[in-house]
Amino acid sequence: MRIINSIVAGIVAVLVVLFAFSNRMTVAVEIWPFPYQLALPLYALILLAVLVGFIAGAIGAWMMGSAKRRELRRLRKQVRAMEQSLAERRDFPTQI
Repeated sequence: MRIINSIVAGIVAVLVVLFAFSNRMTVAVEIWPFPYQLALPLYALILLAVLVGFIAGAIGAWMMGSAKRRELRRLRKQVRAMEQSLAERRDFPTQI
């Protein structure tokens, strides 16, 4: 599995480098309510947009999983309490 991940990562890295070399022209970026203008290479603008989208997706996925993580913590706590209770019962001497 590591080999497959390394191969895919290598292919993606080569494609990103080729993309960057192919799109070196400068573009002017201006966001409407702000009076500033920024000149960036096209590849930097696109890769920045991809990075922002990736981070936004990761944050969204993390937030969507909060209920599951909370439930998992509750269940782990419950299992620990049950295991402790079972261990106490095993240690208690039984009378026959």
